[in-house]
Amino acid sequence: MRNDRGAAAVFLAFLLFLLIGVAAISLDLARGWNERRLDQTAADLAAVAGALSYDTNQTTIAEQVMTSVSANLANPPGTADWTSCVGPPPPGFAPITHASLGRIDCIGINPSYLWVKLPDREVETTFAKVLGFESITTGADATVTLLSGSGSGALPFAIRGNSGSGEVCLDTGTGQVEEPCETNESGSFGNIAPPLFGNEALNTSPSCGNQSSANNYVPESIAMGIDHVLWSFDEAYWVASGWSPDANTANNTVRSNPNTQLDECIDTGGPVATPKDGVPINTVYVDTGNSTKADVTEGMMTGTGFPDGQDARLTRSSNTRRVHGFDLDNNALWKYLGTAASGTNPEDAHFIPECDGPTIRALPTIDERNEAMRLCLESYPTSGGPQIFSDAILQTPRIGVAPRLWHNNLGSGISFRPIKSFDLVFIHGLWFKQGGNTVPFFPDDGTSDFTQGTTPIEQVTAYLLIDEMVSDNVHTELGGFSNDSWIPEIYE
Repeated sequence: MRNDRGAAAVFLAFLLFLLIGVAAISLDLARGWNERRLDQTAADLAAVAGALSYDTNQTTIAEQVMTSVSANLANPPGTADWTSCVGPPPPGFAPITHASLGRIDCIGINPSYLWVKLPDREVETTFAKVLGFESITTGADATVTLLSGSGSGALPFAIRGNSGSGEVCLDTGTGQVEEPCETNESGSFGNIAPPLFGNEALNTSPSCGNQSSANNYVPESIAMGIDHVLWSFDEAYWVASGWSPDANTANNTVRSNPNTQLDECIDTGGPVATPKDGVPINTVYVDTGNSTKADVTEGMMTGTGFPDGQDARLTRSSNTRRVHGFDLDNNALWKYLGTAASGTNPEDAHFIPECDGPTIRALPTIDERNEAMRLCLESYPTSGGPQIFSDAILQTPRIGVAPRLWHNNLGSGISFRPIKSFDLVFIHGLWFKQGGNTVPFFPDDGTSDFTQGTTPIEQVTAYLLIDEMVSDNVHTELGGFSNDSWIPEIYE
């Protein structure tokens, strides 16, 4: 009989070695899982950061994503890691292009979503090396969908590329035209005729099955805001296109540019247009040849029962004035101006004398208040200025967002025009026909009942605001298309 003495000790030693090995490897795995958790948090935050710049150029979005990742990881990926990231993005997304770094496959875009993937990261092991595992690879990705928060969205009016702050013309009909609209415009100026893509928040249904009837949805877009995402046509694309800001770019030229995505339905009956090579919708359908007085009047004043359950835009207010039998918002822009005097609340102390709210509100006539408001906007710094309007401006339906086009001259007729950026606008003047003249209705002019002329709105004017004039809260809450304007929701 063999002598088995000492076998138990050998077995126990082997078992102990195995247990220690498993425990050691578990520690390495735990480090890997912890790194994966940190990576996911960084990817989530980076996707949100990129989404808050979604209407700007692709370089800005990429830099926001990379900056956010660097701020939230102890050992973040470097520039080389991003540029060498293995792609491509998921189906339906196009890789983003940075002006100097080129294509980045780990950041993808389409008209409704932003996708971010962290470059693969290596966690060096300690104990697992004895088994041949030098490192553990981790990574994470996040997709942000862009949903309108309030439905106010972008207004279907185009702003010329060279328009400055102050009062601008949003729309004109036929007949006499008053300043700031130009008298040589024929028909409607700068009206945009967007289709409906279908938006659950607004209860709209797609109009893709009948694209030729896009003009039928101008009142809806005025009352509720355009129901889908628009984006700017990247500056690098514009320069590369060779288009002139004063040229009447032909539709066939626009269509042939691979970086443009026209605002038109492509999928019959589908909820959204199919992205062309992943390019977001950045080119709108502008109509400067036809009168749209009826559409503007319905969307601004007379319309009822729009898909979101509410009536015309300017009737959505608790402070109204009777105009042609309709109760329209009576809040003027100067109502929301802070004071130029020193104070504790930055919203009430902006130190720009021309923009002192109490002084402008105390002026006796509407003409004086209008002129003082124009002077305030013209005196405001073109960049880096302080916030001068309080967040209470969100209480009026007159505040909104409108696309600024690359073109200074929109020509005459129907055309597709690329979007340069998005501007905050405050709808100010409605002009009505009275005999051979047009008569304006301005909020806060002291008249109890405005019943002159006929009902159709002949002209719409607005104050063009600079982003810094309001807080980030206003941009976010608007649910439109300016900076920080979309509420991101993460889907991992």
